[in-house]
Amino acid sequence: MHFLFAWRYFRGKYAFQAIQIIAWVSVFAIALGTAALITVLSVSNGFTEVVKGLYSDFYADISVTPNNAKFIKITDAQYQAVQKITGVNALSKVIVNKALLVKENQQSVVTVKGVEPSYIKINKVSNYLKRGEFDLGNIASPKIIIGIGVEQRLGLFQEPLGDTMQLYAVNRTGKSIAQLDQLNTLSVVQSGAFSIQQEFDEQYIFTNDGFAQYLFDLAPNEISGIELSIDPTYEKQITASIKKILGSEVQVQNKYQQNIDLYKIMQTEKWIIFFILALIMIVASFNLVGALTMLVLEKQKDIHVLKSMGARSWDIQKIFLLLSGIMAFMGALIGGLLSSLFCWLQLKYHLIKLGGNSFVIDYYPVKPMLIDYISIISLVLFISILAGWIPAKRAADSFQEKI
Repeated sequence: MHFLFAWRYFRGKYAFQAIQIIAWVSVFAIALGTAALITVLSVSNGFTEVVKGLYSDFYADISVTPNNAKFIKITDAQYQAVQKITGVNALSKVIVNKALLVKENQQSVVTVKGVEPSYIKINKVSNYLKRGEFDLGNIASPKIIIGIGVEQRLGLFQEPLGDTMQLYAVNRTGKSIAQLDQLNTLSVVQSGAFSIQQEFDEQYIFTNDGFAQYLFDLAPNEISGIELSIDPTYEKQITASIKKILGSEVQVQNKYQQNIDLYKIMQTEKWIIFFILALIMIVASFNLVGALTMLVLEKQKDIHVLKSMGARSWDIQKIFLLLSGIMAFMGALIGGLLSSLFCWLQLKYHLIKLGGNSFVIDYYPVKPMLIDYISIISLVLFISILAGWIPAKRAADSFQEKI
C-alpha cells in the first residue's frame, strides 16, 4: 500500500506545475550524477585493464627469486624437477643485473635480462617488437633486443639494425662502474627493438642467458631466478612444489604479488574517484530535499484524508521515504542507461580519442563492471533515504499536528 501511494504521487499531477518541474529536475540531476559516476569509473577500469594487460604481458605467471641475495645456485637436477611439476607449461632461467650500454659517444644504464629461448612462451615481449626480431644470439655471438626508450637515448631509432655496441658490467671483484679495471667489456649486436610500456622501454634489454652469465662473471648454475608459464588451476600446487624442491631460500610470486603495490595504488585511485564523485551526488540530492518538501506541502489534504482512514504517523513517513527512493531510483536507472549507451558507443566506435600518439591505444578505454553499478545504485538509494528523511519527518509531524 505504501509503495502504491508513493508511486501515485510520483506519477500524479500537482496543483502547481512548478512542483512537477522541480521533481523531474531532481530526477535528472541524480541521473546525470549517476551517469558521470559510472562513466568515470568505467574509464578508470578501462585504463586499469590496459595497464594490467601490459604488466601481465611483461611479467611471468610465476617468478622464483632468492630471498636475500641477488643470485642463487640451482642445480640441473632441481631445475629439471621444477620443469616436471604438473601444470608447468614452460620455464626459463633468468639473469638480471645492471650494465652500461655504449654506442659511440652515447651511453645508457640498462637492466640486462638474460633468458633462454623458451622465454617467448613465458613473456609476450616478442609480440611488441617494433623493429627486427626476437633473436638472443648465443654466448659466442650475443645479440640484444632493446627497449625503444634505450634506443632513443643512444640515437639508434633511426639506425639500421645490426650495429655493434659495448656492454660494461662490474665483475665479481669490482664494486664500482667508475673504475675501468673492475669492468667486463663485451660487444653485442642489436637484433630488435620492443615497446611495451615506458617503464620497461627505458630500462630493459634482453639477451641469452649464457652470455649474461659470462658478462656478470656467474657460474653456469648461478642465476637470478626462474620464470614460469603455468596452468592457473595448478598455481597453489606448483608454488608448494617449487618451495619443496628449492627450499626456503627462494620466494615464489604470482603476477599480482610481483606488482602488489601497483595493483593497490590503482584500486585506491578508483575508490578516491568514487568518493569524490559521491560528494557531487550528495550536492545533487539537495534538489531532492527541496522537491520533496514542496510535495509534502502540496499533499497536506491527502495526509489529512489518510489520517481519517486510520493511517499512523510512520505510514505517512514511509510513503514519502518511498517516494524519495522512487525518484532516486528512476534517476539512477536513467543515468545507468545513458552511461551504458555511451560505454557501448565508445567501445564500438572509439568516439573520444586520446591526445598524442605515444600510448598503446588511441582512444579512451572503458570497461563497465557490475560491481560499480551495484555500488552506485546503492549509494543513490542511501542518499535518497537521507535526503527524504527530513521532508518525510515533516510530513509525519504535520500528521501529528492534525491529530
